[in-house]
Amino acid sequence: MSHTHHIDRPDGTRIAYSVSGAAQATPLILSNSLATDARMWEKVLPELQAKFRVITYDTRGHGQSVCAQASPTLSDLADDLTAVMDAADAPKALLAGVSLGGMTGMTLALAHPERLLGLMACNCRARINAEGIAGWDQRVTLFSSQGIEALVNPTLERWFAADIRAHDNALMQRMAEIIRTTSLAGYVSCVNAIKAMAMHDQLHRLHMPVLYLAGAQDGGAPVSEMQAMAQEVKGSRCEVLDPCGHISPMQRPQDFVRLLSAFAAQIG
Repeated sequence: MSHTHHIDRPDGTRIAYSVSGAAQATPLILSNSLATDARMWEKVLPELQAKFRVITYDTRGHGQSVCAQASPTLSDLADDLTAVMDAADAPKALLAGVSLGGMTGMTLALAHPERLLGLMACNCRARINAEGIAGWDQRVTLFSSQGIEALVNPTLERWFAADIRAHDNALMQRMAEIIRTTSLAGYVSCVNAIKAMAMHDQLHRLHMPVLYLAGAQDGGAPVSEMQAMAQEVKGSRCEVLDPCGHISPMQRPQDFVRLLSAFAAQIG
């Protein structure tokens, strides 16, 4: 069993993280999505622990991590990630991030490429338009006025296609359980970071191994957006899982592990 550790950030934020798996293996850090926490890796963790030294953490304001400021940037989230790497004694690591975790990963890759062996950015995007910002504002208003329960079904509807929601009851129940533990402060602060995102035009500067992973039925990060990102990054590629919604490690765990392991082997 891995033990949960905490680190305190300069702004008063407290980050919870764990280290597990093969002590001498390649370090792999996993960065969760908005409205989840490190539990979103539970279906892939046993296999990954056999192959990597795995570092998981809860993004600020999620799970056991506390967010101390209302409007952090993606750079702040990337700094949290490097602080976790430092605390876990991982000067360089392979990074896999989903949704907000993928955005955080791209931000770190642009700012401190020397810290990453490679990046697997899943179910994410690198830019936002006025319609996207309006959608986030609506979700924050709903959460603020009616509580997290009002966001559970709309979130599942955005993340997973109707046939998946109808046929995979266990997945929907588990995702709802995880979403329900999201704090308003954590949600709002990370939404503010997402709303300020504008790095698509910087992606051409990335010169490291990058694998993009998209879900064919992902309403949160459409395949077209993910393919557009891959076109910006020389040598990268975009894999599409079909069927798959927004939280690929929960819905397609075996394929997630297979693609991540192959990507790691290719990097060497």
